[in-house]
Amino acid sequence: MTTQLDKHTIRRRIAWRVAQEMRDGDIVNLGIGLPTLVANEVDKEVEILMQAENGLLGIDNLATEENADPDLVNAGAQPITAIEGSCYFDSAASFAIIRGGHVDSTVLGALQVDEQGNLANWIIPGKMVLAWGARWISW
Repeated sequence: MTTQLDKHTIRRRIAWRVAQEMRDGDIVNLGIGLPTLVANEVDKEVEILMQAENGLLGIDNLATEENADPDLVNAGAQPITAIEGSCYFDSAASFAIIRGGHVDSTVLGALQVDEQGNLANWIIPGKMVLAWGARWISW
């Protein structure tokens, strides 16, 4: 007998598995979509600095309704919490951290990946897309 898992459980299992790859001292960039769930799955005994592309180094868990701060969101515009000592900066500095090779790994979301590791584009032409900073853009 096979058990049918719901979408939430599947996404959480994937995020948990990704979190198992992180090690003490890692600096990890979390992309938009499923990668934002990874912050909730990291073992609190492991010291990791997670970064959001919209300018936060020191992401903690996704926020609950009770502890949400409307000014504190990840790159996917989800309410988050921050660790003690986190720092905020503009997106130019954020991308300089990424492009400068200062992150140990990046967790990307993707619709599909082929056998050569090529990612499918997640933007659908003519559709509105929620971009970092919670702005809607049309491509």
